[in-house]
Amino acid sequence: MDFSQFDPKISRIVEQLAGEAMVPVQVLADELQQYVAGLETHSSNAGFFDDGTAMRTAALCWKLLAALPEEPDERQHRLTQVAINYFVLAEDAQDDN
Repeated sequence: MDFSQFDPKISRIVEQLAGEAMVPVQVLADELQQYVAGLETHSSNAGFFDDGTAMRTAALCWKLLAALPEEPDERQHRLTQVAINYFVLAEDAQDDN
């Protein structure tokens, strides 16, 4: 997959995430659920954090998961996994706000 259109810092992270072993969709859902559950704690600890944007982004991640067919092909699965894992990363190239 080509991620060269992204900022170089983001591209490196996304390429690394794309190279990780695929995990079951349920694991992605569990990771997303845990992250969303922790958003309130995170938002109260970081004055710069925009929890409204983070919640909208989480909702988009849920839509990605819901849009996956019962047996997604590798590309669909991998791109969804990359998107969710990038969102839930504690430290990434951009703030989630």
